[in-house]
Amino acid sequence: MNVMCVGQGDCEGCSKSSSAKDANRHACDLRVILFLIIALPLLRKYTPRPNILGVSAQSYGGLLPYILLTRPRHQALSFAEGLMACGVAAQKILIDPILKIEAVPAPYDFSLVQGLLITSANAVAHLPVDLVGSNLPAFCVGEATTRAASKRGLAARHMAATAQGLCKALGHENSTGPLLYLRGAHTTLDIMHYFLGTETNVQNLVTYQQTTQGLRDETYHILQTVKKVVLPIFSSRSAQLLCALDLDWTRHSAVAISQAVADSCRNARFGEVCVSSNPDAACMLGVISPLMTAKSS
Repeated sequence: MNVMCVGQGDCEGCSKSSSAKDANRHACDLRVILFLIIALPLLRKYTPRPNILGVSAQSYGGLLPYILLTRPRHQALSFAEGLMACGVAAQKILIDPILKIEAVPAPYDFSLVQGLLITSANAVAHLPVDLVGSNLPAFCVGEATTRAASKRGLAARHMAATAQGLCKALGHENSTGPLLYLRGAHTTLDIMHYFLGTETNVQNLVTYQQTTQGLRDETYHILQTVKKVVLPIFSSRSAQLLCALDLDWTRHSAVAISQAVADSCRNARFGEVCVSSNPDAACMLGVISPLMTAKSS
């Protein structure tokens, strides 16, 4: 009976010569080197990364209160996507627009217009067909609105974050106009009125209207029974309509896009009012994030 001896040199059970064993060790060493060359980069590539939160986005969203979006549907859907990207579970997001944006016939002679004033993405969405691709100068409020205006063929410039900022910036443009302010039926600041009595000639053109819609019965029920609902509010018009409803707002939180919206919410006795540092969707999302640790009922 042959017995294999390991680590004891030559013995009765070892039939290979010294030269054969050296050749075998050399081949083995080559295989180890090749393994290291091929395997180590793969191991580094697939090294597991730590999950800082320790939970998935969807399960983290389970800690959220309900979030009620009341802005026009298309804009509400876009903001809901941003919320879900931040980890909010879809079942915690309620969409019930209190406003509907509708086009308004706006015949106008644009031949003398020297530039456009645009303070809302809704104005870009309802741009008169004669202005599409016109390359007219467009003085815009907000980065997103500026990008949208450029895509419609306007020579768009981002002037400020607010309508008030736009008015101040226009004072340094030395543009006498006529400038055409494309706006909705309801507006916080009438820019034409702002420039009355100055050298800057501004005319209004209403291209869309914000039609009021009532909230659904299911939404009323949630607002009346759930301990906390977070309401991001994007316009003074929406704030006015919501705050006029016969509801107890003391249990709910408002995230306001501006100080004017925040003032309306405080007057309506919201339990908590947070104000966005800048009037845009990204900053609104940033304000909502700290509320994500609140327990939902």
